[in-house]
Amino acid sequence: MSRFHPQHCVAYIYHNGHKLMTSYSYKHTGGYHEVASNTMVLSLKVKDLLWIGTTHGEYCHGYPYTGFSG
Repeated sequence: MSRFHPQHCVAYIYHNGHKLMTSYSYKHTGGYHEVASNTMVLSLKVKDLLWIGTTHGEYCHGYPYTGFSG
């Protein structure tokens, strides 16, 4: 979820160093606290690395508004 208008939030899911998914909450939609979501099913192996990242300087809300489960 973006923090406030006119900012935006871009979140990525990475698997073993490769970007697999992107979610955007755009600033130009005109509202406050815009929301974006995405779903992915991924089979993992032992020692696989999975993480979420954002672009430097983006305005993304953290807990309790943003969640990740796996």
